[in-house]
Amino acid sequence: MPLQYNLESYHKPEDIGQAIDLLSKSGNTAQVIAGGTDILPRRQIGAKFNTLTHLIDICGLGLNYIRKNPDKICIGAATDINCLTISPVFRSNPYTVLAEAASMHSTHTIRNRATIGGNLCNASPCADLSLPLLALSASVTLAGPEGQRMMQLDSFFKGPNCTALEANEILQEIVIPIQQETSSASFLKLRHHQTAVDMAVVNVATQLSLEKDNCLSARIALGAVGPTSFLAKKAAAILSGQTLNKKLIQQAAGISADESAPIDDNRATASYRKEMVAVLVENSLIKTWQRSRK
Repeated sequence: MPLQYNLESYHKPEDIGQAIDLLSKSGNTAQVIAGGTDILPRRQIGAKFNTLTHLIDICGLGLNYIRKNPDKICIGAATDINCLTISPVFRSNPYTVLAEAASMHSTHTIRNRATIGGNLCNASPCADLSLPLLALSASVTLAGPEGQRMMQLDSFFKGPNCTALEANEILQEIVIPIQQETSSASFLKLRHHQTAVDMAVVNVATQLSLEKDNCLSARIALGAVGPTSFLAKKAAAILSGQTLNKKLIQQAAGISADESAPIDDNRATASYRKEMVAVLVENSLIKTWQRSRK
């Protein structure tokens, strides 16, 4: 039986103010769309999508951009994922970690439509793009009736498919602070096969700021092993201020696994995921370490 929508209206506002006004009037019956690639899949699982009556298309708001400034990189929320894979901004370490994750997201056809903002707002525990952004200390800009507010990305995710966005707010921009010259990063993803529904069994991003082999700071982001993408802060803490070696990296990888809280599902068991967290974190940290030496 085909899925049915009871849509009453489709809107394509010309500016953010109009979009926010439409959201304010429509309440929980409205959905912001840009690429629109997740509307049908989420309709199958989400109660909100069973009562969806209004679509608000933000493709005309000029939110498809990548801008590098002296102190930050700004990405419009409607930027398609393929743009992240080809932008010169993300060709150099450590920013290439975002291009790596984007290139492993679904298929080329989906990447041409799906947006970075949509990937974040879906708040899937196994989302690809949230991990490199967490590793790079990204923040998000939210626009609402009272103006803009910013928050760190690790505060944006509240649970599976749940974010800090209010019903009348739009994710406007993602901001990555310019990293120190000593910074390196990498992304790894464990998956069964690459398809349009390309969900990770486990995915990991790591970032290290190193002077020679001395770790000034570290960030370890984990996906598909908890209710949201998250930072393994205890694991990162044991690296900071230490001289890197394989034993220390293995210790951090083990603590990362301890910090994870995976579940059994049709892709993998919880115990297998915990094992793979340790493997992927170790491999990603080694890869990041090696990149710092180039």
